[in-house]
Amino acid sequence: MAEEIKVEEQKASSEVENTEEANGKAQKKEKKDSKVLKFKEEIARLERELKDEKEKNLKEIADMQTTKRRLKEEAVNDRKYAAMSVVEQLIGPIDMLVKIVNGPAPSEEIKNYQIGFQMIANQLIQVLEGAGLKEIPCKVDDEYNPAVMQAVTTEEAEGIEVSKIVKVLQTGYMYKDRVLRPSMVHVAVPKKITENVEKDVNEENKEEKEGE
Repeated sequence: MAEEIKVEEQKASSEVENTEEANGKAQKKEKKDSKVLKFKEEIARLERELKDEKEKNLKEIADMQTTKRRLKEEAVNDRKYAAMSVVEQLIGPIDMLVKIVNGPAPSEEIKNYQIGFQMIANQLIQVLEGAGLKEIPCKVDDEYNPAVMQAVTTEEAEGIEVSKIVKVLQTGYMYKDRVLRPSMVHVAVPKKITENVEKDVNEENKEEKEGE
């Protein structure tokens, strides 16, 4: 009987030890899992920070490249149009010189002077053309182009579909691909355009009165 009790005690003690061992292993596993979880969370946090930092660096690089490209384009344009202001200031005096040499000569002596001035004007124009100056093509009966021309005066005309030049009042010039000075022109406008505009205005006024 005593032996049976002893066996039972040993068995119970063994079960207790096994339970304690199992509990210890469970606690160790729980601690281990907790550490692993913390490590994973820390890794995820570091990966997020790395991603954010990478995106920030890429944005800064993109901004730097954009700024560099813009400054390069500005530098190219500055060099390309460096002489534009000087050319623009010379256009007026050259125009006056051309008018003088093309005007009537009251005497043979003045006519000789005009020939000399004409040569000077031609040389100046050649120099400016070499720098990028171009005359805007513009003559009577050409279609009016508001991009490079300015209508100083207008008149209605029948039998035309588009606005046309009646008279060139002042020559226009381009400097490379920019308008230096638009051509000043007198323009004939199709009469039907004016009539249609007046018709639309009259109809709008009529509708407003009826609405009242």
